[in-house]
Amino acid sequence: MEAAAIADHIVAVLGRRVYRAAREIALQDGIEQVLREHDFRVDREFRLSRRDRPDFLVDGCVAVEVKMRASGSAVLSQLVRYAAHDRVQALVVATPRLSSLSGMPAEILGVPVRMVALPGPGLSL
Repeated sequence: MEAAAIADHIVAVLGRRVYRAAREIALQDGIEQVLREHDFRVDREFRLSRRDRPDFLVDGCVAVEVKMRASGSAVLSQLVRYAAHDRVQALVVATPRLSSLSGMPAEILGVPVRMVALPGPGLSL
């Protein structure tokens, strides 16, 4: 399966679960559980470089970044760094506050970007 299709599948499975986390680490725990339940290969805090560690590297090619509270510009600069790595072939941003990421590009450096609004008490569109 190509990376964009894997990213789309990640978005679909994450968007179907309700998350009740008050802190980002608890949200990451819930996301990891969902990904593993759907037989994704999950590496948590995968080190792409000394500076770049997405929250998850899924199936060896999709970087997943989880944000409880996100500023679009801060997330964008992080994603640009991740997209520059050959290993990263797709990016997924998972957040209960999708509105703060409006205007995110569909691609960064030719790498497809997907976003998923995580259902739960903190969901803010």
